[in-house]
Amino acid sequence: MTLPFLDKRFVIVAGKGGVGKSTLCAALGLLAAKAGKRTIVAELNTKEKVPHFFGKPDSGYNAQEVRENLYSINIQPEPALHEYGLQKLKFERVYKLVFENEAMQRLIRMIPGMSELFLLGKAFDLERSRTRTGTPAWDLVIVDAPATGHGVSLLRLPQVILEVSSTGPMADEVRLMRDLLSDPRRTMINIACLPEEMPVKETLMLAEQVESILKIPTGFLFMNGLLPEVENDEERAWSAALRSDTEDPVVLRALDCLDGMARRQALQESYVELLREKTRMPLVEIPYLFQRDFGVEALEAIGDVLEKAMVAEAAATAGAG
Repeated sequence: MTLPFLDKRFVIVAGKGGVGKSTLCAALGLLAAKAGKRTIVAELNTKEKVPHFFGKPDSGYNAQEVRENLYSINIQPEPALHEYGLQKLKFERVYKLVFENEAMQRLIRMIPGMSELFLLGKAFDLERSRTRTGTPAWDLVIVDAPATGHGVSLLRLPQVILEVSSTGPMADEVRLMRDLLSDPRRTMINIACLPEEMPVKETLMLAEQVESILKIPTGFLFMNGLLPEVENDEERAWSAALRSDTEDPVVLRALDCLDGMARRQALQESYVELLREKTRMPLVEIPYLFQRDFGVEALEAIGDVLEKAMVAEAAATAGAG
């Protein structure tokens, strides 16, 4: 069975900052590249992470190949504006005359959301760009969205602009962005989370906003960093008996550590159950990786988990249908 996200062209990974969005984008990108999809992962005006997973330097605004079939880019407002201006005005001299005069620069800085519009516009342009033969330049664009609040504002921007102005060249461009974001044939938004109180709260809020406000077709809820089972019932009984029979401080500290991990794992499981109960998105559990160096090997391990879980979820959904 084909991985569910591989039939899309525009895949977004959103969520609270620090929950592993960039890692998941890279892992998804690696899966797509191995499946033969020419894939680009777009980070949006941020400190780059994706190329570093592959031992590469920052990509900057120019797409960099980090693996066969896999590229990364860091979209930034100023070069995005420059590229858009040249597309419309054709000549560098005309662009400078129109966009680099002081009045226009002040206007751009004053208009709320203008920088974000350039970021989204470039990501959108990656999806629609074509080669000289008319084929798509990219089979798949994976967008590493900004942290929750900023991400929602960014993805809602086309709707907001069209509510203010529905005619004119800008409105036509923005309408195409909105149509891409709402198209279930091309687009999917996934949410990344950690099994902790604040990320779970933000995930519940984001899932509700995706459904009620953004109206972007949903994919998966990725629960990152789950601890393995620490003790089964028999081992818990054995630990309790050992604690009552020893006064060795080293053994007691080890048992305290084991108990602490067991409690943390139980708490994580409660968050997983809460998200399963409160959201409609299929939940994919991703284990915590106990390793010092985080590179391609770790991404491949995460990719294996993602592949098995997404295929299983798709099969279950098809069976239920």
